[in-house]
Amino acid sequence: MALSEELPIFRVSYDLLEKIIELAKDMPRMLRYTIGERMVDQNLEILAQVYRANLAQDKESAIVELLVAQRTLLMLLRVVYRQKVISSGRYAEMLKLLDSIGKQATAWKNRG
Repeated sequence: MALSEELPIFRVSYDLLEKIIELAKDMPRMLRYTIGERMVDQNLEILAQVYRANLAQDKESAIVELLVAQRTLLMLLRVVYRQKVISSGRYAEMLKLLDSIGKQATAWKNRG
């Protein structure tokens, strides 16, 4: 079993967290303390579920929770984009990372 921090899904999730934190800093105050904090929390949940899935005998439930957090973060990112808080380039960059997380988690679940 690899260390969680060495897993590709962890690294992508951590990279996304750094981008989400930067995005939250740039948000208008009203959104920063509602949607911005929620986005950071969902990204932290993804990282926590990577740890859980890596340590658990039954990985499926942790991976399902990871996918729920990934989908929730995707929805919040769409809201931010539609509110014109984020540029289309930055949005596309974060979508690519979220897509990678989803694909890796699904493949991990299917292997388990």
